[in-house]
Amino acid sequence: MTIGYPKPARRHVATGADLRALNDLVDARDQQRCIRCGEVIWEGGSRHHRRLRSRGGDDVASNLVLACGSGTTGCHGWMHANIVEATKLGYLVSSWADPRFVAIEHGVHGLVYLADDGTFTTTAPEGAVA
Repeated sequence: MTIGYPKPARRHVATGADLRALNDLVDARDQQRCIRCGEVIWEGGSRHHRRLRSRGGDDVASNLVLACGSGTTGCHGWMHANIVEATKLGYLVSSWADPRFVAIEHGVHGLVYLADDGTFTTTAPEGAVA
């Protein structure tokens, strides 16, 4: 009998129409503004995975935020280049954490918790870490 670690669950990866709908949901929640600096983004923005795809991050609204720049430029680049500070602010989430339960300092809404349905709350959901 071999004892090992269980296989990780498959990541949810949105494609096609599902990806467009998810991006629209995130953009509407973030009011078409960068979540870090608050600048309006009509072009040149991107969706940042709070729990990185390399850490098993899913394509769900609680894990995605709108940021100016790309993964190497603008606020999106800042989040990847400043891991400790970005984690303190909730822009990055560890591989073992659920983004729904990690508060994020949102440039538009303040300190909030993001939900998978595209909404947010200022009150910690049950199960959130204080």
